[in-house]
Amino acid sequence: MDKRFRPLTSREQMDVRRALIADIEANPGRPVPEVIRLVRTTLHLTIAEYAKLCGVSARGLQDIERKVKSPTLDTVAKLLKPMGLRVGVVTRNAVEHAAKVRPGVDGTA
Repeated sequence: MDKRFRPLTSREQMDVRRALIADIEANPGRPVPEVIRLVRTTLHLTIAEYAKLCGVSARGLQDIERKVKSPTLDTVAKLLKPMGLRVGVVTRNAVEHAAKVRPGVDGTA
């Protein structure tokens, strides 16, 4: 865990994870690198810690988060697995619906 943060209780961890999932569901059009960074930072993990947890290189994760490198689907799957997330397809209608449900949310950066 990133030493800049105090350790969370089990209850706090669950609350943070639920809020993260709700945020991801509310923004279905968010780009993959942003989702990966959001997951990592929400879990209070450094790039090195998250890379090790997921079985990818720290440099590769850093390049993906900075949008310097495009990840393969296999790599994205590895990076989403710790949160129980999977790679999927979202239609434009789903993104538009999310924007209507939450005004000001268009799923883009």
